[in-house]
Amino acid sequence: MIDVRGWDRFVHASPGKRFLERYQRMREAKGGAWKRCAFVCGGVLLCLTGIFFLAVPGPGLPILAIGLALIAQESAWMARFLDKSELRLRALWASYRGRGSRTR
Repeated sequence: MIDVRGWDRFVHASPGKRFLERYQRMREAKGGAWKRCAFVCGGVLLCLTGIFFLAVPGPGLPILAIGLALIAQESAWMARFLDKSELRLRALWASYRGRGSRTR
């Protein structure tokens, strides 16, 4: 089942803290080692699939992002990395949008 409340909290969390907050919520939830292992293995499998689809036509980046997010649920290091990456991507996007509006 999809956890709608968890997704809502993730989407509305402040940028730069989403993945670490999700990681902490998953740590507090009662889940066994098999469940955590399944998330990590599924994330690795999706990352490999995403990398494959970067080389051939297909939705490589979204699949790769989902795989990394699954791994970040179980890894504090990956959660911090994705939070920092989100802030950098937002800054790049803002500078790109600011530059595009001046040239028009």
